[in-house]
Amino acid sequence: MNIFPGKVVAARDAKLRGADGAVRPPRLADLLAKALRRLGEAGDTRAFWSRIVKPGAKVGLKVNCLAGARLSTTPQLVRAVVASLAEAGVPAGDIVVWDRTARELKAAGLTSQATGAGCRGTDEAGGYETAIASSGEVGSCLARILTRDIGVLINIGVLKDHDLSGVSIGMKNLYGVIHNPNKYHDNACDPYVADVANLPVVRAKLALTIADGTLAQCHGGPAFSPAHAWEYDGILVGTDPVALDRVGCEIIERRRKARGLPSLAEAKRWPKWLATAASYGLGEADLARVKVLEEGDGM
Repeated sequence: MNIFPGKVVAARDAKLRGADGAVRPPRLADLLAKALRRLGEAGDTRAFWSRIVKPGAKVGLKVNCLAGARLSTTPQLVRAVVASLAEAGVPAGDIVVWDRTARELKAAGLTSQATGAGCRGTDEAGGYETAIASSGEVGSCLARILTRDIGVLINIGVLKDHDLSGVSIGMKNLYGVIHNPNKYHDNACDPYVADVANLPVVRAKLALTIADGTLAQCHGGPAFSPAHAWEYDGILVGTDPVALDRVGCEIIERRRKARGLPSLAEAKRWPKWLATAASYGLGEADLARVKVLEEGDGM
C-alpha cells in the first residue's frame, strides 16, 4: 500500500527534550502530526489517516524491542501514534502494539498503560501459523497477529546500525513477523530483508513505516551501544519502506563519517537488499530519486 512512492518526511525538533533530558510527549506528538500532514499533503491528520486506515480496520503497530529500554521503539512515540489514530476515529480497542515476546515489550516499557493500546507478544497471541509462507529465498511461518488479527500494518522501527544487515530501520524490523529470522542473515541479509517485505500478506497490509530516531545509533547495533548512540531527536515517516530505509541509511552514514567510522560499504555491510527490494517494486532505493521533505529542524 505504497500510496506515496519515493517520498519520505524527515522531522526533527531541537527542543524535543526537556531540561531533564527526557523526550517531551507533547512536542513529539506535534512532530508526528506535522510529519503526517506533510507526507499526505493533508490539512489535518484525520485526512491523512483516512487514506491509510479504512473504517472498521484493525491496526497493528509492529515495534522493535530487541535492544531493551534504551534503544527500542519508545512508548512516547507509540502513544503519539495511538492518540493520532484515535483522533481519526480508530478506537484503542482496534489497535494492537506487538513484537515477538511479551517479555521484550515489557522490558522496553511498552505496556497498555504507557501506550494507550493493548500490547501483546506473538508468544501470547496465538503464536505463528503452521503453514509456511514463501517469498524468494524465505520460507517462514507468520505471526497470527499479522495474518488473522489486523488489516493494517504500521511498522515502527528504530533508526540504528546493524552489524550484519548494515542498518535496521524499517524493513529489517519485519523479521519480527516470521518464526525463523535467525536463518536469514547471510550475505548482509540480501535478498532476505527484501524477500520478507515481499511476502504477500506483508506487502498487502504494510501501510506506513515510522522510524523512531529520538535516540539513534550509528555503530554497534542492533544491540544498544552507548558510545555510538546519539540524540537525533526526530522521526522518519513514509509509505515507501525502501525510500525510508535509504534516507535513514544516509543519516547513519553521515553520523559515521562525523565520528571517523568507515562507511557501511567500507565495512562490507552496505545494505544490498535495498536494491533488491526496489527490483521487486517495493519502493525507491536511489537516493537521487527520493523526495525528502524536511520538517522542523530537518534531516
